[in-house]
Amino acid sequence: MRYKLGILALHVALIGAVILASSTVTGETDPYIDEVLYSKDSTESKTLVQSGRDNATFYKYLIIDDYSEAPTNWSQSNYNDSAWTLGAAPFGDRSSGGVEPNIIWDTSGSSPYNDDIILIRHKFQVYGIVTSAEIDVAVANFCTPYLNGNMIYDDRGGDSRAQEYWNDDAAGTIAPSSFKQGENVLAVYARDYVGGWGSSNRQWIDLQITAQVFEPTNESIIFGDTVTVGITGGNQGNSSLNDFNINITSNGTIVKNIFYETIPAEGYGLSWLEWTPEKIGLNQLNVKVTCNCTDSNLTNNEYTLNLTAVIYSLETTLDENILTINQSRIVTKIIQIENTGDLIDNITLSTDEDMFNNWNVQFTPNNFLIEPNEIQTVIVTAIIPDSYESGYYNLSIKTESQYSNVKTQALLQRGTYGNVDWRWINSTGDEELYDDTNWTKLNFNDSAWKDGNTPFGDDDLGGIDYNTFWDGNNYGYFRHIVNIPDMELYEGGFMTINVATNNYGDHYINGIYVFGDIDGGNGHGAEYWNEEYQVYINYLNEGSNVIASIVSNPTNTQWFDQEIMMTFPQANLWKYKTQTNNIPLYLDATAPTSRVLEEGFYRNSSTFEVKWRSISDFDDLEGYYIYYLEKDGSNLGDWTLLGFYENESLNFTGEGGLTYRFKSIAIDTNGNIEYKGTYDTEMRIDLELPKSTLWIVEGNLEYTNLDGVTLQWKANDTIDIQAYLIEYKIIGNDTWNDFGAFTSPGEYWFSPEGDAQYEIRSRTVDYAGNIELKEISDVIITFDRMKPQLILNSVEKLTGSSELIISIKSTSENLSNIELEYARLSEGTEDVLNWIPIESGWVNDEILVSPLIDGYTYYFRAKPIDLAGNEYSRDPYQYTLFINANYTEKIELDVLPLKPIMIGKIRNIEITVDEDGDGIFEKTLEEYTGIDLSAMKANQYWVDYDEGEVILGDGQDGYQPPKNSTINLIYKAFDLETTIDETPPEAVQTIEYAIEERNNVTITWERPTDATSFTIESKDNFSMPWEALGTVYTNNTNTLNYKLTNLTSGFHYYRIVSVDRMGYSNPNMKDEHIRIIIEAEVNEVFEAETKTNDYYLEEIAIGVVLCSIAIYGTSYLIRGNKEEIIPDGPILIPVNTPGEENRNLDADEEENAFSVVSGSQFSRQLLFLCDKGCMKEFEVDEDDVMGTSKEIMCPYCGTLGDSPL
Repeated sequence: MRYKLGILALHVALIGAVILASSTVTGETDPYIDEVLYSKDSTESKTLVQSGRDNATFYKYLIIDDYSEAPTNWSQSNYNDSAWTLGAAPFGDRSSGGVEPNIIWDTSGSSPYNDDIILIRHKFQVYGIVTSAEIDVAVANFCTPYLNGNMIYDDRGGDSRAQEYWNDDAAGTIAPSSFKQGENVLAVYARDYVGGWGSSNRQWIDLQITAQVFEPTNESIIFGDTVTVGITGGNQGNSSLNDFNINITSNGTIVKNIFYETIPAEGYGLSWLEWTPEKIGLNQLNVKVTCNCTDSNLTNNEYTLNLTAVIYSLETTLDENILTINQSRIVTKIIQIENTGDLIDNITLSTDEDMFNNWNVQFTPNNFLIEPNEIQTVIVTAIIPDSYESGYYNLSIKTESQYSNVKTQALLQRGTYGNVDWRWINSTGDEELYDDTNWTKLNFNDSAWKDGNTPFGDDDLGGIDYNTFWDGNNYGYFRHIVNIPDMELYEGGFMTINVATNNYGDHYINGIYVFGDIDGGNGHGAEYWNEEYQVYINYLNEGSNVIASIVSNPTNTQWFDQEIMMTFPQANLWKYKTQTNNIPLYLDATAPTSRVLEEGFYRNSSTFEVKWRSISDFDDLEGYYIYYLEKDGSNLGDWTLLGFYENESLNFTGEGGLTYRFKSIAIDTNGNIEYKGTYDTEMRIDLELPKSTLWIVEGNLEYTNLDGVTLQWKANDTIDIQAYLIEYKIIGNDTWNDFGAFTSPGEYWFSPEGDAQYEIRSRTVDYAGNIELKEISDVIITFDRMKPQLILNSVEKLTGSSELIISIKSTSENLSNIELEYARLSEGTEDVLNWIPIESGWVNDEILVSPLIDGYTYYFRAKPIDLAGNEYSRDPYQYTLFINANYTEKIELDVLPLKPIMIGKIRNIEITVDEDGDGIFEKTLEEYTGIDLSAMKANQYWVDYDEGEVILGDGQDGYQPPKNSTINLIYKAFDLETTIDETPPEAVQTIEYAIEERNNVTITWERPTDATSFTIESKDNFSMPWEALGTVYTNNTNTLNYKLTNLTSGFHYYRIVSVDRMGYSNPNMKDEHIRIIIEAEVNEVFEAETKTNDYYLEEIAIGVVLCSIAIYGTSYLIRGNKEEIIPDGPILIPVNTPGEENRNLDADEEENAFSVVSGSQFSRQLLFLCDKGCMKEFEVDEDDVMGTSKEIMCPYCGTLGDSPL
């Protein structure tokens, strides 16, 4: 088929156009192919120059007064406009329609006017082949545009008019040949028009250029794509040629022939066609030109275009094993996407079903680029909504390429594009030929039908002529067989049935009614298309298919044409399907349940066992996560995982004083994890022993004589006490007794049967099982309901001092006090006693009583008070005595009874007897006050008050208690008695002597008052001390004597010393002494002189005395001045009384404790010697020891003494 120049009857796949340049030169012809280009798109509409309004496009501009001032060649592309001003359009003098000028261009002055001409230039780039172009201009008033120096049009515009976007009279087309590849220059001359009335008109210029541009590429295409091919060439000869034919083939198949009757000399043109490569991989489009001419150059007649068709293909792989989803409902699956195609692809992953819209399916990554042969790992995540119950599901995943293109191609070609064979028949009238639809089926025998080609009609339709004549008012029946070798090509697609009929029609595929309007339509005239009906491809079968239609127009002209376009995924061409993969899921959203067992709150060990168990009855339990949390007071820690366990217990070690909360989280083999918002149980480690306090309500008693005490107890800084154990024992025992266990603080009346010292304590048991330990009891109390026994050491009946020390001999127990009282009577008198407390205190079981008055008899009574408050008074004194003998003669009283006169009564002692041991003292005895004990009655007794005894009888003469009876005695008593005697006896006053022989003398004297004995003393001279010769006792006689025998010659001195009951002596006899001189020669005894001033005696003895003094003095010096000095006057000398030396006035002076180290008194440092102690020397400060009253101390041994200075 040939296409004539200027005829536009083109196939849909071919666009033919030629641009020719004329030449009148004759000579050789040279048809040639310059270039064969292709584009993935046909042509694209582009704005090559944007308006200043929309883009502030920059221009170089020059404003002048007259065009005659314009530079030469200013519109040419190679003109140098560097000296012009740069500015952005629009150029104008004022705003217009809301658009502001970017550069002011304002005509001024009068004719000839200033600045009424503007020249502007703008450079822009073109890539590709411009197939058509237009220029739009907004101008006031006139302009002339140029492209690359070629005038587009000349001086278009109008007087006195405003600009518009766009001014219609300033628009125009631009010849494609005016454009260059690369840089282009738009140059515009604009001028203002000024009216004759002298006022300035508006000035404005702005432009835009739009074009259809064919942009060639050398990139590969996707198999199945259709490209637009541009063929440039023509005639390079200088003579025109005829019958120019372009033959286009690919892979040995004719793609198209393009024919031009004449090509002028040096004619150049561009021819178009659309081409769909038929092979995956390299496709070659061979273009060859021929002519009915003599071709002088055959080297440029052929051109081969190489184009590679590639495919996109993805392969998704995943593990198809069932994925179990637990109660988290989180789906996580790893899939792999491999690019098995030839293109860099951008992958989009999505779910394939609407049911997954609320699953929040995410793909990481998604919408990613992937190189050919690259594998990308994708993580698929989803969250199954709670509304989905446990069970099996399939998550459908669709993997889509960015090239998920669809392809549309004809299954049934329309008749206007070529001859399409149909079988057809028409009725002869307005009645239908068939009353059924069998004729629409494939197996219908249409051999009686005619052949025809669409369109069918009886007149042209809008310039389209029919191919088969059909006229008359009748029904036309049409059938066309199409063969589909592989239905898979159309899988996933649809078909569009387009029908042009006049007036009604019904349409079938393989006997199935698809659509129509014969039975209900309103009628219509034919057009392309009356119906465009999309249906699924399931009407079609692989192999032969029949397309059938019935058309009727009873009142108008006839027309029938039809096409079926198949739209399907382009990848079907290489049998690639967008992949949908299923992830099989099993949802197990039920978690197991478990619990840590609650076995008490408290634990008394830092390590203890924690147990748990499963509550749910599932066979897929895998194990337990065990958590704990520390609680310290009100502070809660964080949950800490102990670990995962398949067993059901563990030993936990914690810290004392803390509470631990535990919870078990069970997990099954599907990963379902138990949820717990709280803990199962809590346990407190209580390693601290509980504490409690017990006390006595009656007070802090260490001793008591009460029948009992009230015990109370409570916790001591312990809040978890479960029980109180109240225990007691007698000190010394190992075993504790208890009153029982108590659950709370309380009290108890403790009344022991026997007296003893008791330890009492409270011990507590807390809820952890800790038992309080008490090494020291809360209470140590002595129950003492017995009267204390006290025995004082006896004192002498006579006391020779005004002070008396009374001491304790024994007590039955420790005493808190001893109240001691005394009463006194003049010695030898008896009267009612007046008792007076002694104020001094006891020290080391002794008490000093002072001053005591000489000549009085003192009575002392003690009231011992023990630590329990028991006291044993002597006023009265009471005690009981158990009689265990068959016969009791007397009762020796514990303390002495006072004589009745001393208490102002006739009798003192009251005695009652419990004879039968029943505790009742039913028998009362009577004190006998007579002297003849044989006169006592059977119920009487006699009291020896001096000896402190109760004398009993034999049962007839006096009471005799039976064996095993108990006697109760009550009387007022005292403990001690002493008489104070501090007065020495009187001196001997009356002395007589008788000379019996020459050397014998008897001295006789009268006993003075109080003297009980006499000491006879003598000495031979005054320098000698008195020496005792003997003792004479009174023996109750008043006249006593002493005989001196065999006296030697010389002086003899005698004196008689009175000695009383206390041992006190009085040597001051009358006339001091007796002097007797014995004459040796004369053998004569001189009469003794008793006067101390006897001159005769002095004369006789003067020599002896002087000699004696001399001898005494010598002896005194030799003994170191230690001879005792006898003072003047009378003295009392105790006789034979050890320890009473202090009563002699002749006692030696006490020896000094310190002495001065010889020579140190003359040195700078004074030294003392400790004579009485350690015998060490030590230094002293002389100023500190001067004077006889200074007392010093040895620094070594601590001896105290007066300074020897």
